[in-house]
Amino acid sequence: MSSERDTRGVGFTIVEILVAILAVVVVILVLLPGMLNVGHRYNGERSSSTTLKTLTSAEADFRANDRDWNRINDFWTADVKGLYTMTSAAVRGAEANSTVDPAIKLIELSVASADADGTFYAAGGENLPLSSFAIPSAKGGYWFAALTADLSTGQIYRQDTGGKIPMGNYHHESIFGFVAYPDSQAAGKYIYLVNQNNTIFRSNLPLRSWNHAINPPGLSTVPAGCIDWPADETLKSYWAKVD
Repeated sequence: MSSERDTRGVGFTIVEILVAILAVVVVILVLLPGMLNVGHRYNGERSSSTTLKTLTSAEADFRANDRDWNRINDFWTADVKGLYTMTSAAVRGAEANSTVDPAIKLIELSVASADADGTFYAAGGENLPLSSFAIPSAKGGYWFAALTADLSTGQIYRQDTGGKIPMGNYHHESIFGFVAYPDSQAAGKYIYLVNQNNTIFRSNLPLRSWNHAINPPGLSTVPAGCIDWPADETLKSYWAKVD
């Protein structure tokens, strides 16, 4: 009988090892994009809720310090980007790159650029177009927009507060609201709302189609039922507070 150890059936051949490695690589390549997408979506959702908090802080500053100098302590309710592009009426008119009468810039430019509403609100000649600073672009996969009405009180956000400098129906003395929604299904699955109470609410994104042909997308792309602050019963039933 041979004294040599019979190693048949023990261990793996080089070919078998290479096949196993290849299989692992294939699995990683298949799963990695999905894992990255989940991480990207989570970051975008978290960033959007944080951004809404910065908008409420900007509104508080705008009102308390009368940043547009219309001599009324009121909130800016026309859009998002105005919290960056507005100028002070202490110096009449608005001029891009002015050192005498600069834009108020209460929010980051990346937030102003992510305003879904491409409309320019002149505000009595005291506002500047976003194009003077940047081009529209989603922030973390999310767009932001100023809400149009508060259904819990029946009030319209855009009002003429009667300031000494006529600016139009772009302010409200006591309330405001904003919405954040994803640019695509891959960017996020939640919609976020915030108002003057500084509490963020979240709801699942309803099924919808996406139109990426327009930049910015416009208020018509805000998911149905989310362009207004909801009535109390709707808020309680379909929206959850974000910690």
